[in-house]
Amino acid sequence: MKAKPVSKAPTPPSTPPHTAPRTPPRTPIARTTKKKRSKATTSKKKTQLPTPEPTPERDDIYSQYVSPLLSYSDARRITTFEQWSSELEPLFEITKIAEASFSEVYRLSAISATTGLREESVLKVVALKSPAGEPLPCQRSERAVRDMEKQLAKETEEREEKNWYKSHVADVLSEVKLLQNLNYIPGFTNFRDLTVLQGRPSSAFSDAWKAWNKDRARGKKSCFADPSKKSSYDATQLWAVVEMQDAGIDCEKLMEAGGLGTIWEIWDVFWGVCLSLAKAEEACRFEHRDLHMGNICVRSSRCARNHVVQPTIKDPLRRKFRFSGLETTVIDYTLSRADVVAHDRTAPSRSQDTDTEVAYLDLSKDPALFQGDAAEEYQYEIYRYMRGAALYNNPLQNEPTAEPNPAPTTPRRSPRKNTHIRFPASPATPSRTDPDTNPDTAPDTAPDTAPDTDPDTAPDTNVWRAFHPGTNLVWTHFLLHKLLRHLSGFEPEHLSARDTMANVELGRDEGVSAAPLRVKAKAVRLHERLQRVGELLCPVKLGREGGLGSVKELVLYAVGEGWLRVGDVSG
Repeated sequence: MKAKPVSKAPTPPSTPPHTAPRTPPRTPIARTTKKKRSKATTSKKKTQLPTPEPTPERDDIYSQYVSPLLSYSDARRITTFEQWSSELEPLFEITKIAEASFSEVYRLSAISATTGLREESVLKVVALKSPAGEPLPCQRSERAVRDMEKQLAKETEEREEKNWYKSHVADVLSEVKLLQNLNYIPGFTNFRDLTVLQGRPSSAFSDAWKAWNKDRARGKKSCFADPSKKSSYDATQLWAVVEMQDAGIDCEKLMEAGGLGTIWEIWDVFWGVCLSLAKAEEACRFEHRDLHMGNICVRSSRCARNHVVQPTIKDPLRRKFRFSGLETTVIDYTLSRADVVAHDRTAPSRSQDTDTEVAYLDLSKDPALFQGDAAEEYQYEIYRYMRGAALYNNPLQNEPTAEPNPAPTTPRRSPRKNTHIRFPASPATPSRTDPDTNPDTAPDTAPDTAPDTDPDTAPDTNVWRAFHPGTNLVWTHFLLHKLLRHLSGFEPEHLSARDTMANVELGRDEGVSAAPLRVKAKAVRLHERLQRVGELLCPVKLGREGGLGSVKELVLYAVGEGWLRVGDVSG
């Protein structure tokens, strides 16, 4: 499988990087800060460090606190938010585009002077928790405090409350390692740089926050504090800013805009994501663990005039994949897991679990993740399915049994032998949600049981460090469920041949006898195949012997069935 070009890392790779397609230049942060980097004070230090790396002062708790991140930064030191922002503002338009649980996402846009094309980067801005030992405001104040003990208790409580929505340095470090690890794999975001900042957000970012929040509907306003207010963040607030290549519009927004409305687009998006996951499983035993629609971005690989909402379908009678020119990118690895391996190494075996460095988040420390109301959104059920797949190799299981299911192995018996089997809901297994109450909740083919056990009690405290590819299958089930539900009412079986030909270019097949009828027949076959895949990905079936064990197996199955070509997979 192809590998993407190598991005920078703390230690230069032993082999020269592959030639990469031209990407927009990085922001000028690194260049400016490098010029201002302090020089070594003695010749002895120069001998020890041919490439100077400023060492934080012993009494600088902030530099010590973020030192694990600084080795991944071009600047190699903390920069003030105001200075960093002032270097961006003359060159880029700053726009806020999204929020995640612990981060805000901004876009930098500029018109290239050489190509005249718009060049963009995405910034994931993460507020870091306060370092241990950081003085409280009353401890810094020169004025006398009447009741110091009471004031300390008050400020400690306020800090703990603010820290609740901020991130640990270790969690950000884990995500950055994942970003670098996946940089070589097609379909994953292109990591550019990590910058560590200190201070309150600048007026440019505050204005971008306000503009984004103003456009939000009631009930969907920002969950982060207004950065323009001094009470929102301290002057010593630390930030990690991850710069990535812009991956396009996420599937959730694209569907809201009327996109992904044909079987051709849905086919391309589903298999595009599956191919990326399969390659990452093979390369570094990757699990995403949070692959909802907002974490899948789509761009057009064709010219700028080819709109991503209504793409042109090319050569449908000759292709098996990439009909629409839509390319997918899997983003946001906050909850993800992967082995940290050199780009020129092969995927580690299971026997290396204890020796290989693993980037992951211990989800057992966040029981609320598994307690969402699936009656509100089916996605909350997926987290419980994922937990069952990781702990018990069965998405529907939520407590240990006397004889837990054995872990699936590869190779296995081909799942095609069971494609005729249906698994209706069992009367003995009550469904947690009523699909009739909310049309976007659990599908009829995925019954589940209520989580009677505490999600924080796992049979193996290190379970989330291990590799459980079944979690990727659970999320591909969710993706396909969402895509097919979005297509509801516009299935190719219900469209005329004329409607099926909308935005279709036949290419060399122009003028072929009965071409519209053949195109419709092809569209119907694609839909039937995705329905068949939906049966294979049903959580009930995934928990039974002989089911799929990984997304890699699903892709191999599609190739074996002739649905995809080998060139589609390796390209």
